[in-house]
Amino acid sequence: MWLFFALLSGFFYTGSNLITRHILKKDKNDAWAFSFFFSAVGALVSLPFMLLQPKIGTEIQPWFIMLLVGILIVIQNLLNFASSKYLSPSISGSITKFRLVWVMVLGIIILHESSHIFKITGTLFTVISGIIIMKKLSRPKDIKGVIYAFEATIFYAIVIILYKYLFSSFNSQSLTFFIFFIPMILNLFIMPNSIKRIQALAKNNYKMVFFGCALGGLANLAMNQGLSLGEASKVLVIIESFLVVTLIGEHILLKERKNLIIKVIAVISATIGAILIRIS
Repeated sequence: MWLFFALLSGFFYTGSNLITRHILKKDKNDAWAFSFFFSAVGALVSLPFMLLQPKIGTEIQPWFIMLLVGILIVIQNLLNFASSKYLSPSISGSITKFRLVWVMVLGIIILHESSHIFKITGTLFTVISGIIIMKKLSRPKDIKGVIYAFEATIFYAIVIILYKYLFSSFNSQSLTFFIFFIPMILNLFIMPNSIKRIQALAKNNYKMVFFGCALGGLANLAMNQGLSLGEASKVLVIIESFLVVTLIGEHILLKERKNLIIKVIAVISATIGAILIRIS
């Protein structure tokens, strides 16, 4: 059953990533304000699912972990959305393959997950896809985007591992709500001139912003349900394999067609990696 939710999450993430790139590649649009909307709309979308089947921890330790996760997500989202201002979805998607390495290593060390040869080989293929594209980037703004995307992978992997501890106190629906709600509150208070920046982004793009963020909320709901049922590394690599669809979408919808051959090679490598990990 985890496979179904991983596939569903990959579909929603693809739509969300394409819309995010469409919005944030415009210089006037604010990545930090978008991060607030991503958390706020995600909390709104996940709230009905939580209310239908609530499971909320009552001990203090899980809430400390939840607060830590919220802080890490704020940083990860900001880095991820900042990278979207500089990189196309397929390029940033290939770079994020490095988070599979961190999740696999942390999963083996901390969660004692299996280390089958197919899983290791599959992970290497997905990383190779990132290396192929990174070697083609040379412009300063591309490198800046790469740094943001790479840093985001580290925070993402730590958050995924912490999710496994939170699943003992929260179900996937409640967890998803709070990982949106807490970053929303944090963003509102730590973002300089937050109200003005939020209003400016909403004024220019509110329909597309809401739709893209809503897809992101549904993607997280499906992903967390998958994580609650299966190994983190397997769930995530299936989601990552949707880079194929992302490449097609950016080519047709966003008309970002530079380095197409290199992108295709990287996507094929990532897909092979997903298949290998799936059969491990």
